[in-house]
Amino acid sequence: MASPATAPPAEPHARAWVRLLLAVAVAAPLALAAAGLASDGWLSDTHGAFLHRVRFAVERGRLELLGFEYPPLPFLLLVPWATTTATWLLGTAALGALAWLVVDECTNRRSVLPLVLLAAALWTPVGLHLVASDFNEAVGLLALFIGWRHYRRWWATRQTIHGLRTGLWLGLAFYTSPLGLAVALVAGAVLPLVFPRLQIPPFASQLVLLVFPGFAAAATWAYLSWVFIGRVAFPFTPWEPDSPMLATIITWTVPYLLVALLALLRPSATSAGMLLPLGLLWVANRMGWHFSLAFAVVLLTLVAIVALPRRLDHGVRALIGLAAVVQAIAAWLVFPLPRLDDADHAARAVADALAHAPARSVLLDDRHAERLLKWSPSLEPYLTTRDTGFEIARAQPLNTVQYVLATPDDDGLTLDADLRPPVGFVPVWRWQGYALWRHADAPAPALRFDALARWEGR
Repeated sequence: MASPATAPPAEPHARAWVRLLLAVAVAAPLALAAAGLASDGWLSDTHGAFLHRVRFAVERGRLELLGFEYPPLPFLLLVPWATTTATWLLGTAALGALAWLVVDECTNRRSVLPLVLLAAALWTPVGLHLVASDFNEAVGLLALFIGWRHYRRWWATRQTIHGLRTGLWLGLAFYTSPLGLAVALVAGAVLPLVFPRLQIPPFASQLVLLVFPGFAAAATWAYLSWVFIGRVAFPFTPWEPDSPMLATIITWTVPYLLVALLALLRPSATSAGMLLPLGLLWVANRMGWHFSLAFAVVLLTLVAIVALPRRLDHGVRALIGLAAVVQAIAAWLVFPLPRLDDADHAARAVADALAHAPARSVLLDDRHAERLLKWSPSLEPYLTTRDTGFEIARAQPLNTVQYVLATPDDDGLTLDADLRPPVGFVPVWRWQGYALWRHADAPAPALRFDALARWEGR
């Protein structure tokens, strides 16, 4: 391990105003695009899942629940301001911070290629996903990139402090995605290549230093969730139904493949580590740790940026930059901007109709109502499975609630009011798979006429 007297000089940095200007230039188009989508009514399933869980915890005064939803960090970031605006602002801030760090990569290599690669990955409908649809992945990418930068510094200096910082940042990344822990394990797996002359005792201590924070984060979260809520909430996000296939990831990461080819052509054992993140994404998909195409593309782009040689022929730089630009243009031709589907419009109309119902007056099985709840500005009107008294209300709705709502996702398995009407309740409306029943003494919530006319017209 290098001593302070023999350690290499600190990596050069661009001026703060230059970094700030370029970071804003990279992030601002994404913020404007996300704001435009939000003004048109766009809200992704992932952001809706975060928001309605945070609102439930805040309105019920049960903030401890957020510590045991996975991933916990995005939930906690939304507590001060649980709105759609907060989600895309947080995503923008994370990607702006990424751009700030990538400017330093440009300074180190005396080339704008790292910033070109990042902008080409982000300024597409794919990259916009990290701001408008999945801000937690943007936060996770930031933590991973900072960890990788310290890992690279560890290679160069052998200073233990950088190994510790690597482990801490990868441990933090676990609180945004289970891939944080997986990346820590991968980083530990390549230690024999990075430090080929380490003897067993020093190697073991370095491995513990790198991997322990991630394991500690996972074990602490699992243990506390079991103590406080009686179960271990497994580290996956159920509202991400699937992940892109390996062939799709490869198709949209051509610059990464070019940099990986350059690395494999160099006579260095560590160059093989370039392929480990790609293998990690494949394994994660197999294990049910789902992620978006945007996460995979930007993750591998950041790997390429970190692995770019400092001395690179101008023609090769131009080729990699051109590949990134062409791929960005192709993304605009292939991927449309997100749009709400029919089910979202129907769910929003129902949520608006029930928004002003009295507190805890609408009996609802929230386990099968994700699409409806993401449009609800408040969960005060609903009595859900997480509320005390839900089972009593389901058994005796006439004495406990004013309304019973069945959703299209219930399938008659849980709250089956759509199949067997609650005793003593009268129907209000049945529309687009939603069935509302009311107590005889309760007023009838009305759907917006324009929404109803639009959907019946279809």
